[in-house]
Parts: sequence; structure tokens; C-alpha cells
Amino acid sequence: LLLALLALSSTIHAILNECVHIIILWWTMIPQITPSTQCVVMEDLCERLKGMRRKEASSHYRIPNYLAAEWQARLTANDSMYDSDSEMPIPNEEVSELNEQWREKICEWCYRVVDHFDYNREVVNVAMSYLDRYLAQCTVNRRIYQLVGVTSLYLATKLFEGNHLHLPSLVGISRGYFHAEHILAMEETMLHALSWHLHPPTSRAFCWEMMRLVSPDISSRIRHDVGNLAIFLTELSVCDFYFVTRKPSSIAIASIINAIELYGHKPAGDGSRLTGPKKIEPKYKIHFLQNVVRIGIDIADDDEIIECYERLREMYIEGGYTPTPEDEDDVLPDTANIKKRKRDDSDTILSA
Repeated sequence: LLLALLALSSTIHAILNECVHIIILWWTMIPQITPSTQCVVMEDLCERLKGMRRKEASSHYRIPNYLAAEWQARLTANDSMYDSDSEMPIPNEEVSELNEQWREKICEWCYRVVDHFDYNREVVNVAMSYLDRYLAQCTVNRRIYQLVGVTSLYLATKLFEGNHLHLPSLVGISRGYFHAEHILAMEETMLHALSWHLHPPTSRAFCWEMMRLVSPDISSRIRHDVGNLAIFLTELSVCDFYFVTRKPSSIAIASIINAIELYGHKPAGDGSRLTGPKKIEPKYKIHFLQNVVRIGIDIADDDEIIECYERLREMYIEGGYTPTPEDEDDVLPDTANIKKRKRDDSDTILSA
């Protein structure tokens, strides 16, 4: 028995020595965080953001104010609308004047569908890019407008969700208002109109990348909450036509600045201002802005960023978004009372 114990002890000792050796070897292989590695990370981030900014500035993804009377008159003159001889199997209707309310209701419907199927909410941002860019090229009536909205969401889920939205589900949600052949025909038409440019740089994607410009000295909990609040603000912008002509990068920067400033604040009782102690020191906002300048964005003379910042701040205060009752320390607004709502399959855009 003594010999067996000695042999076992020797074996355990050898195993422990081997484990220590493996741990030391593993530790030496981990890239250590040094100023040089941080520089490499920043350079990599700069290159990605430059690529995204080139993309958003291209004619393929820039969106004009297509609701302007001059723009609509030009489209009407080009006679881009589907008529009774069109291959689209939908009866022609008289053209109705497009308005911001149509778009807002389509956007809210998309968010409800995405939440119901538990998809990434960025899909709505992509779908609205398809819709806006298509409507900037074609005149439509109310029914075609709704079909474009349905098809945009269908196409976005096909590209960005593994378990995409299937046609039978989409037809059911619309209560049979559109059939599968309608959606498929519109999908083909939209693909050609968009020239297959289907990967728009979204404000949410910019926000995700630019959050890495926020100081690492801020606690991980606060960084997480600020990031979520910034993303929430980008989602508010998706439904507002005001932001259609703005660059996604401008919206993202404005969202992060607002999130840093709004963290820990609540709207006052009259809804006119914000109250509460500041939980993030101003130096961290300055640090973020300095990093934005370092990656080549001139924020000092960029009126668009300032306009987006003011518009988002106004929407947040007027909306009365507050922390949830369950956790007063949580910065995230209670989105259950706005767009992020679960709905059943009976929801339809026909009420739009």
C-alpha cells in the first residue's frame, strides 16, 4: 500500500509539473496589451471606418429627400410607376402623395415583426434603406408602397438572418393582402433598381465600431449601458424621415455623444429638460471626440452631426424615455411602450 501511495504521489507530481508547463506556455502565447498593440487596434479600426464612410458617401447608398415636391415631379415625369400593363400582378391605383407617416408606420410594423420572430433589430435599418432607395427612383401608390415595405423586410431577413422570414409567414402576417407571387415579383424589381447594392452601412454598425473610441477607463458596466443607449437612439432615428438624408456615421456619433451625456439622467416632470446627477465625467466625452478627430472626421465644422445630436436629444426628452421600474440604475429606456413590442401574427400593415 505504501509503495502504491508513493507511485500515485509521483504521478500526481508529474501531472502538476506538466500543467504548470502548459499554463506558462499558454500565457507566453497570449498577445500582451501594450501601446504598440493598442496602436495596431486603432489603425485597424480606422481602416474599417474609412471603408464604411466611403461606402455611405457613394451614390449607391446616399438617399435624397425623395418626398420633396421637385423630386416627386421628376419621378412622375419619368413615368416610373407600374401601370395596368405591368408584370406586377396588382391592379393599378391612382398615385397618392407620399408622406412621412406612411414610412413611420411601415417602420414600426417592421420592428414588430422583427421582435416577434426574435431577429436582430438592425434588419429593420437595412430594410428601410432598401425602401428609401427604391422610392427615390420610382413613383408608387399606397398599395405598392406597402408591398415595397413588406418585400424590403423579406429581402433583409434573407440576407442577414440565418432563419429568414419565409413567404408563407409573411403572407399570413399581411392577411393575404399580398400573395407570394407579388412579393417575389417586387423582390426582382427591387434588386435591379438597387443594382444589387444590398449591404448598406447602418448607423447601428457605425455605433458598434465607434464605441471602441470611448475611453477604456470607464467601467465595463457603464460602457455597456452607454452602448445600449446609443444603439437605442439609432433605432429612434430609423423611423424618423428627418434622418433619411443624413449620413449613418453622423447619426452614430450624435447617438454616442448623447448617450454619454444622458447616462443617469431622467426627464423632468414637465418633460422640458433633464435632471439628475452626471455619472460620466465630461473628460470622457472629450476623449471620445478627440478619438473621432483622430480617425479623420472633422466634427468642428460638421453641421450634420450637430443637427443629428440636437434632433435625437429632442426626441429623447419629448419621448419621456426613462429607466425601467425594475432597475432605476439601468440607463436603458423602457422600450416596451414604444416600438419594441411583441405582436402576434395577426398584425398587419393594412392599418397603416
